[in-house]
Amino acid sequence: MDERQRALAEITSIADKHGLTIQEIAGAMGRTPAAETRLRGVIVTVLGILGGTFVFAGVGVFIALQWDDMNAWSRVVVTLGSGIAAVVLSIMAARDPRFARAHTPLLLMAAALEPIGMFVTFDEFGTGGDWRWASLVTFGAMALQFGALVQVLQRSTPVFLTMLFATSFWWTLLDLADVADEVGEIVLGGSILLASIGISRTRYRDITPVWFFVGGAAFLYGVFDAVERTSFEILFLAVAAGMVYLSVVVHSRALLAIATLAILAYTGWFTGEHFAESIGWPLALIAFGIFMIGLSAVAYRIDRDYVRGPAGSDPRDEGVRPQGRVQGP
Repeated sequence: MDERQRALAEITSIADKHGLTIQEIAGAMGRTPAAETRLRGVIVTVLGILGGTFVFAGVGVFIALQWDDMNAWSRVVVTLGSGIAAVVLSIMAARDPRFARAHTPLLLMAAALEPIGMFVTFDEFGTGGDWRWASLVTFGAMALQFGALVQVLQRSTPVFLTMLFATSFWWTLLDLADVADEVGEIVLGGSILLASIGISRTRYRDITPVWFFVGGAAFLYGVFDAVERTSFEILFLAVAAGMVYLSVVVHSRALLAIATLAILAYTGWFTGEHFAESIGWPLALIAFGIFMIGLSAVAYRIDRDYVRGPAGSDPRDEGVRPQGRVQGP
């Protein structure tokens, strides 16, 4: 046994005797391996994102510069083909720990290039007609593709993109069916909220804040359009209050924010519509300001006591208790 091995054996014996941890020994030596590891992780992540951004920028600049000189097939290959290649590379990167950080940028590149390529294909080889049919086929195909990738990759990014393209598909379908705007907003917003609640109970819950906000905004906007200047106008407040209750149930701060903003916006609109020309307008403004202050305090208490949980508990911004771990974005 050489001197280095004897020294290590002595250090291990002393550490076991006094109950010292690796972190304590490293701290005594003036080194912080955990901090260094985190720093390396941040650097790798930033470099991966920047690398993917520059690759996407290079592909975009190349396509723009060469577009006029390309024939129809070349335009399809350089857009749709690049998107498909990005999907394949993303799957390969996700399966190799050395290139795992490149997975998300490649998948986002595919999400941008593939729809463009499909629209280019319809434009080059189509016979005209309603553009919404081309959008329906494109968004439907993209939603199915990323839905399949959720099962293959088991990561959050494909789930987010599936939601994005599925929402675009249903919005296009409702528009194609000439559904009234307010009905479409209520149906689509409600569907997004239900899907977000379901996702919040899985390991992919980290994507739900955006969708809770979008779904809540669409739903409340549709309800307002439906009841505006009718005898049921005041029902909007009841719906927004119900949204506050739902935010507590699903532990969503994003939903609480959009519901609170909706109540404030509606109260201001209602006051301006019905009391703008009255003598009591200044008093109404003061009362409205006091109401906003009070409502903000109520929203803060709800967020503190019910959405984030009481002090000392395990705070959860979105969803319920985790049921598993997701392998990054």
